[in-house]
Amino acid sequence: MKKIKFSELAGFTDRQNAAAEAAKSHKFILYGGALGGGKSYFLRWFSIRMHLELAKRGFTGVCSMLACEDYPALKDRQISKIVTEFPAWLGKLHADHKAYGRCFILDPEYGGGIICLRNLDDPSKYQSAEFAFICVDELTKNTYEVFTHLRSRLRWAGFPDNECLFIGATNPGGIGHAWCKQLWMDKDFPQEWTFPIDFRPQFVYIPSKADDNPHLDAAYWATLQTLPENLRKAFRDGDWNIFVGQAFPNFSQQIHVIEPLPIPEGAPLYMTYDWGFGKPFSIGWWWVDGEGAIYRFAEWYGWSGTADEGLRIPDTDVAEGIVKREAELGITGRYITRLAGHDCFQKRPDYKGGGQGPSTAEVFIASNIILTVGDPSRHLKIRQVRERLRVDPETGRPSLFVYNTCKQFIRTIPNLIMDKNNVEDIDTKGEDHVYDETALICQARPIKMPGAAPPLPTLAELDFARITGTDLNPLQISTGGAINIE
Repeated sequence: MKKIKFSELAGFTDRQNAAAEAAKSHKFILYGGALGGGKSYFLRWFSIRMHLELAKRGFTGVCSMLACEDYPALKDRQISKIVTEFPAWLGKLHADHKAYGRCFILDPEYGGGIICLRNLDDPSKYQSAEFAFICVDELTKNTYEVFTHLRSRLRWAGFPDNECLFIGATNPGGIGHAWCKQLWMDKDFPQEWTFPIDFRPQFVYIPSKADDNPHLDAAYWATLQTLPENLRKAFRDGDWNIFVGQAFPNFSQQIHVIEPLPIPEGAPLYMTYDWGFGKPFSIGWWWVDGEGAIYRFAEWYGWSGTADEGLRIPDTDVAEGIVKREAELGITGRYITRLAGHDCFQKRPDYKGGGQGPSTAEVFIASNIILTVGDPSRHLKIRQVRERLRVDPETGRPSLFVYNTCKQFIRTIPNLIMDKNNVEDIDTKGEDHVYDETALICQARPIKMPGAAPPLPTLAELDFARITGTDLNPLQISTGGAINIE
């Protein structure tokens, strides 16, 4: 095999070399964070580097995958660059190879390795394939399910498992932001990663900033400076708490997250519920102060520990869990307005088979949990949640607070992104369950929007007034005031 000096062929930056070195001791590598770090470049040339090193060890004809979320992205970010960057003597790009489809095959003199160029619109179609290593460009454009499919394809004859690598490169943001941050930044691993084999030491994140790329010119930096400060921070620093497309950039742990406070004796209490089975269910408990601010003081998130994966427990178990938790919170016997989505009032399939079963609302009644249907308006609820998070310039306070014990609110709300096809809604493919139930109380106790007519009392407020004998003042409600109980 003709000797090739890789440093002259690819010219990696120090950060790119650090990521390549990390691959020698870790199985799951994430590289990137900010714009301009050379992520796509790194992946295609890392693939070449790996195949050359494997050829030196006697492994020829090895298959790897280089993938993007869809074909247009694959074409723009990788294929078009391969055409101009890879020298003709190194190998050949095939649009539709009879055995490997769209791929780049190294010349036999360099091991004949195959870089399979794939798009991930339906990763299940690769379920019978095998790859020695997989590289994914803009990993956060993909769901956790895509990651699961791909890592199950990591195997090659003669390779130990820890040498079958997964390398992702990405910016913050996108539908997969939450699970990528959970694994590589927060180091919060569900049980599947810790037992029977502990994979946690196999994960490594190599941050890259535009400053690390000496090839960027002054015009790039000039353009960067024209962006709003929050976007400059996201693009420049790769801040995983601030990113482009973020649905609630005004949520701040310093402003909205507080130490637990005692629940006032006469404060109105709410429970909000977003149903889930295969996906997580989410329950929040709230109290309202005399100025109309809402406080999330407890929550129960029905997930397996894996992002956006539900516990798959029946409604009866959820109802029992609610009763148990309210006893532990010391609020059993107090009146609680319980808001839920419309799907809780629809018949469910009988899990034992044979037709339909009772609705969630009907099942909960047996545990003396009475649900009230919430307002489903998507374009209004995002405005109300944002209005609650907004800091009032006069008081310096928002009207929504979260106890620091409510970890799932704190984890999921900052990770939500906007729907690219609908600026009035979030991307519902994200982990939006806490948001959906939070929106129920924001809709039930609306804040008057600028130029809007005062809203009428909601069904939940009328129900509360009927049971408690409270005299509702519609003007007080419309301005966010609390309902006082004498």
